Amino acid sequence: MRAIVLETAAGTPVWRERHDLAVPEPDATEIVVEVRAAALNRADLDELAGTYASAPRRTGRPHLVGSDLAGVVTAVGSAVSGTRPGDRVMAMVDGAFADVVALDHRIALPVPERIDWAAAAALPSALMTEYDALIDQGQLAAGQRVLVTAATSGVGLVAIDIARWAGAAQVLATTTSARKELLLTTRGAQAVNTRTDDLAETVLAATRGAGVDLVIDHVGGALLDGCIAATRLGGTVVQVGRTGGHTSTIDVDRLAYRRVRLIGTTFRTRGDTERARIAEDIRTRLLPAVADERIRPHVHRVLPLDQASRALTELAEAASTGKLVLDFG
Repeated sequence: MRAIVLETAAGTPVWRERHDLAVPEPDATEIVVEVRAAALNRADLDELAGTYASAPRRTGRPHLVGSDLAGVVTAVGSAVSGTRPGDRVMAMVDGAFADVVALDHRIALPVPERIDWAAAAALPSALMTEYDALIDQGQLAAGQRVLVTAATSGVGLVAIDIARWAGAAQVLATTTSARKELLLTTRGAQAVNTRTDDLAETVLAATRGAGVDLVIDHVGGALLDGCIAATRLGGTVVQVGRTGGHTSTIDVDRLAYRRVRLIGTTFRTRGDTERARIAEDIRTRLLPAVADERIRPHVHRVLPLDQASRALTELAEAASTGKLVLDFG
């Protein structure tokens, strides 16, 4: 079967397409999925940079890359219930870029009938990451104000939708591109251009000096201090991504004065049991909103698998909005 694997050439991590890998067989608690589409994520760039920390991988299996897949179940393990061959599923996994993938059945999400393969592949990491950040970590309550940074990314757009689904009274969302502001407003958010406007000043003005209750920060770097300054007294900042850099300098006096809860979160070091718990919450709570498109992905471009390197380059250039998806058809 075909797969994109991470190998080392002259001491440097590289992606390689291979066609000689065996089709996996399911363990007792696994399902096997024939992949129809898979989406790229920033984590793919981190893997190539050698900065991606993940849970231990299964020994004896090659290092497949990719996190988001959608496809059809072709086989199930002896201890699997509730999933059967022929089911349409999507999942956040380690090693999505392959024709066939074996995964823990508990982390598979059913694909609603009206969602196509590209849209389904663009959803799992966004749903898992943003539900965890907004609801589990951020404890978002109806009527609160939310700020989402790097909001025109695939996960950022879904974060806006989930915040509105949860009853947020106001959602502010950042971009560095004037042409992307319209995308944010059409999703029901107030756009904040951090290239031209001061983040904290703009957010405080929009909230009559109070600040937001919750920040979901996908940027890190120098922007983190501005996120803290934009948060109300006793509010929360959930630090999710580091597209702006892995180190930050913050005013700890302001952090203390505003009594801000600063929470770091990631899925890279979580095992399947914890992922399964979040997946179950999404199945029971979020999927109805996905099915009727209150929560929806934004697919920027669909490319064939043999153009994976081109897709990776586009991702690194950060010119796209939403998700880049590989077609396995």
